[in-house]
Amino acid sequence: MSPLFATPRAARIVLILRAVIAAVAALVVTFVQDRTGDFGLAVLQMFALATAVLFFADSVLVRERRDATTSRVLGAIHLLAGALCQLIPADPALAFHWILIGWAAAAGAVELVAGIAGRRARATAESRDRITVGGLTLLLAAVSLVVSPQYALDYFIEEAGREFTLTGTILGVGLFGGWAAIVAVYLAIGGFSPTPQKTPHTKDAA
Repeated sequence: MSPLFATPRAARIVLILRAVIAAVAALVVTFVQDRTGDFGLAVLQMFALATAVLFFADSVLVRERRDATTSRVLGAIHLLAGALCQLIPADPALAFHWILIGWAAAAGAVELVAGIAGRRARATAESRDRITVGGLTLLLAAVSLVVSPQYALDYFIEEAGREFTLTGTILGVGLFGGWAAIVAVYLAIGGFSPTPQKTPHTKDAA
């Protein structure tokens, strides 16, 4: 039985909705300056759970069998990440750091592998998008691994007349926000790009 909305238009709508979720996460990170561990967990949880729901809906309503498996796996990874943000009884800064790395590594690897497999079978815009987003997500995991949550740098701003502290958590949340912004723009471009039209074959008149 074919999915209810197994059309190119529906797949593009899924891309646009992914872009919207990522854009909301990026905007929240951009406009909130108090980037604590609790804040990072809240934003990551919001993003992960919303994306999980979208992937599960995509697997049921839009995807054929093979692609549906990829969407279900990605949905499960995002759902687990969102649940861990609430359930892990650890220091919020440490919890955010390791959940972010684990989610980014797992989701990035699955999306990258799915994109490469799809390109080998038949090169499409979707396989290219998966490769790009998967690569960016793995890059987020690698860079976040370098940033220690224990890092702290005190600095003084004369104009404000006070001292500030740049922490590893602030950097980690900022990296996630930057990733979300880039992915949102990239997916939005893919979602709003016109679908290539097939040129009909016509026979020349005798």
